[in-house]
Amino acid sequence: MLMKFINKVHVIEELFVGYALLLVAIIASIQVFMRYVLNLSFDWVEEASRHLVVMITFIGAGICVRYGSHFAMDALVQYAPNRVKHVLNVVSNLVSCIVMFVVFYFSWVQIEKLHRFESITPAIEMPMYVPYLPIGIFSIVISFRFFLLFIDHIIAFVKNSPFENTKEKRSL
Repeated sequence: MLMKFINKVHVIEELFVGYALLLVAIIASIQVFMRYVLNLSFDWVEEASRHLVVMITFIGAGICVRYGSHFAMDALVQYAPNRVKHVLNVVSNLVSCIVMFVVFYFSWVQIEKLHRFESITPAIEMPMYVPYLPIGIFSIVISFRFFLLFIDHIIAFVKNSPFENTKEKRSL
């Protein structure tokens, strides 16, 4: 039952990224048409697009960690012995987990400050902390996914399991 829920979250995550990218493309195209053909312009398009792209970036980064397609320098790992591959991945995933947790912490510090000051965005006029929420929410999701990969490689190292690439190995 938990796996069904997690799989539904994965589908929602991927659909959201796809539709959000489509939405950014559509509103940017409409803005170009309005500005250069009709000589009119919407104030909110650039701001909304920027906020959507930040959200897409953080959700997409989480998806990349889940599929094992995040940026990695794997030349050393590729030629290392099996157990060394696990150790290098343990270190890599632990460092990535910690970095994303630090991003999570400081993003929530920033969100709290923005919430306290009650500032609003200039064009859309929504509370300024709202566009920062995806950074806080999805940085902890990314950190958690790196932590799960960290645990997977520790277990594989202890069991002396053959090294497997993490792409679609686990449904994080």
